[in-house]
Amino acid sequence: MRSVDPATAARHRQVIQLRTAGLTFDQIAERAGYAGRSGAKHAYDAALERWAIEGVEQQRVIQSERLDDLWRRVFGDIVQGDLNLVDTALRIEKRRAELWGLDAPKQHELAGPGGGPLMVDSDVSTTLVARLEALRERQGDLRAVEQGNGQGENGQGNGQVLNGEISGGE
Repeated sequence: MRSVDPATAARHRQVIQLRTAGLTFDQIAERAGYAGRSGAKHAYDAALERWAIEGVEQQRVIQSERLDDLWRRVFGDIVQGDLNLVDTALRIEKRRAELWGLDAPKQHELAGPGGGPLMVDSDVSTTLVARLEALRERQGDLRAVEQGNGQGENGQGNGQVLNGEISGGE
């Protein structure tokens, strides 16, 4: 990459600073002395290319510059004794950490009932068959209880002695 003269480098820095401050390319052109927005945009692109910054990375750098500026202002006030800005400073630091991925990823653990292993069954038919078999077993247990109480499958007596009398099951 070819070198640029100090005046051009200074204008490029000014364009980056103005863009970081949130100005439009029309506003940058007016303040930095370019003929129009396309000249300002060209200078901006040239400056970013010079420093090998692209796409999302461009936005990260701009956001980082804004956060740095906010941090300097807020921290200066904190040093002067304004402790009400401590929360603001922490939020700026949190945003910077999110922007650059500085915090370690959060680990999440999934567990099954009682903290045991999580059972993952991708075959719905297997799960359905198992549940139907469990239901059938429970119904069989209920039938045994009903039969023990003198009730048959149709809910009528089964010929057992009830209250001292013989029941015919009808």
